[in-house]
Amino acid sequence: MNIKTYKFEFLNVKKENHHLEITLNRPKKKNALNSKMIKELSLCSEYANNDDEIRAVVYRSKTNIFCSGLDLNDFSEGNENIKISDIFNKLYKPKLVVLDGDVYAGGLLFVLCSNHVISKTNVVLRLPETLRGLFPFQVMDALFRIMPKKIAINWCIKAKKINTKDALKYNIIDEVCEGNTLEKEKKWLKKIYKVSPNAVKSGLRIYDELYINDDTIKSLEKELKELRKSEDFNEGIKAFKERREPKW
Repeated sequence: MNIKTYKFEFLNVKKENHHLEITLNRPKKKNALNSKMIKELSLCSEYANNDDEIRAVVYRSKTNIFCSGLDLNDFSEGNENIKISDIFNKLYKPKLVVLDGDVYAGGLLFVLCSNHVISKTNVVLRLPETLRGLFPFQVMDALFRIMPKKIAINWCIKAKKINTKDALKYNIIDEVCEGNTLEKEKKWLKKIYKVSPNAVKSGLRIYDELYINDDTIKSLEKELKELRKSEDFNEGIKAFKERREPKW
């Protein structure tokens, strides 16, 4: 794939010096991840893995919503669930997320699977899946690797919002920036450029192989597919579309 000529529909992608910059660009849908957008992200990961000049990948967005998670309309129409976490877990280059807007549901995988997160102040993070008759299985799996399991599971259950203060406390984000994030981004990239790219690639690959269990993720996906057959899921989607509280 030629990154300079490939026509992305929902991403802005450019190669800058020794890093790949990916900007989510589906503003009318709050950067919700549909099948095409997920495929484009997967192509970027594959490209970055195969280009030795790329030393890091930076993710950002163009709206005040960084990512609202899976597109529930697309998701509910029978599309096969893609391992979104694999887009990040199997990308063996350091990943930076510039969180300049709120992030919801599966969109949190950008944050949780990255190596560094620079967040603007007053950003909100939320897992609303249980309000839709679902459960954030892939997000839960990623949360368990960075924060206490009891706190993580309770967040998944209650569908509550957390702020940047709590996100810092629980290792979800690494830095909070009140103004322009550019200097912090440059500082992080400068550190990445100093280390051995081959050693880093090897370390990230082995981390994926040893500590990220593909069988666990498959089991979580299987359970999610079962939930999609439930009456609660149908009611949750209906309530979401009708902008009302679900009736369980």
